[in-house]
Amino acid sequence: MRVGAVDTQDEYIRGFVDRTCARIRAKFPDATFEVCTHPTQRGAIIDVHVPTDDDFEVLDLVNPELDDLLIEEGIAIYVRTVGPQAR
Repeated sequence: MRVGAVDTQDEYIRGFVDRTCARIRAKFPDATFEVCTHPTQRGAIIDVHVPTDDDFEVLDLVNPELDDLLIEEGIAIYVRTVGPQAR
C-alpha cells in the first residue's frame, strides 16, 4: 500500500483505512492502494487499483460500513476504484 499524506497521528482513521484495504485485498489480492488525507473532512481518500471495470465490485465490499461511519461519526473515508496501476 502506498500512503500519501495520511496523518499517521490519527490512529483511529488509520485503523479504518487498514481494515478497508484488507477487506478489498481479500477479494482482489493484487490490489494496490494510494491513500491521502481527505481535503475538507476528517478522513481519507483511498484510490484502489484493481483489474475490474465494475466499481461496485469494490464498493459493495466496504459499504454500508463507510456510509455509517460518515453519518454516525462525521468521518469521511472515500474509496475510488481506478484501473490497474501503470507499471
